[in-house]
Amino acid sequence: MRGVDGRWGRAAVATVVVLAAVFAGQFLWIVLRPPTDPAGDMRLWQVVDLVVPFGVSLLLLALWLRLREGRGLSGLGVPVRRRVRAVLGASALAIVVFAVAAVAAAAVGGPDGGGADPAGDVVAPGILAVVAVLLATALQSSTEELLFRGYLLGAVRTGFGSAAAVAFSSVVFGLCHSFNSGATVVYVATTVALGALLGVLALGRGGLWASCSFHTVWNTVQNVLADPAAGPRDSGASAGEVVFLLTIVCCVVIAVWLRRRRPVPPQPEVAR
Repeated sequence: MRGVDGRWGRAAVATVVVLAAVFAGQFLWIVLRPPTDPAGDMRLWQVVDLVVPFGVSLLLLALWLRLREGRGLSGLGVPVRRRVRAVLGASALAIVVFAVAAVAAAAVGGPDGGGADPAGDVVAPGILAVVAVLLATALQSSTEELLFRGYLLGAVRTGFGSAAAVAFSSVVFGLCHSFNSGATVVYVATTVALGALLGVLALGRGGLWASCSFHTVWNTVQNVLADPAAGPRDSGASAGEVVFLLTIVCCVVIAVWLRRRRPVPPQPEVAR
């Protein structure tokens, strides 16, 4: 980062940039968002709620990188050679991890045992609705990956190493989600664990292509199954949600162990 001295300064600036981009998009949408029509298409509102705020956040990040650091979004993350393989592999992994965690949670807490996000009743959306939610979720998830695993993790990694970068970016990622409606301590902890898993993926051979794909599939499953018209659940955490968290933590441990057995791709240069 040009004009910023020291690893602490670069990490602090990156944190401020990420938080400013995230909350600027959210607050702008809160101010400009028209009242929701209860009789309208709630799936459409679900899509717009994802596209507008995160589109603003992505634009702000791109402008900062171009105007302040002289680089583009493509300069974030580790180099990736086999992008299609990374996308398909991470997408399949997301389905497997989510299914295992959901089954484990249901086995302990019953069918309503909980998951990574507060959600309403399961509904059956149409094909067009699924495609629209998938595209909107891809924008939202990829924006979060570029912010937290691309920019923030990369800036912290330059001065503090990979382990500290994954840990710090994951905590910031989880704390940002603590503002979500109905968020619990277990939910935030699960988000931190998920951020750590995404961080390990982002530093692997699949890079941000893998983490964006995993994140997109993970969130799409929840967005499609959740009822967009349902309100938040109570603030209590069920036994199933705790098991869901522990399952994700186990996946993080396995991912770290596997990553240590394989060489880490070269660290990208950060503009100074």
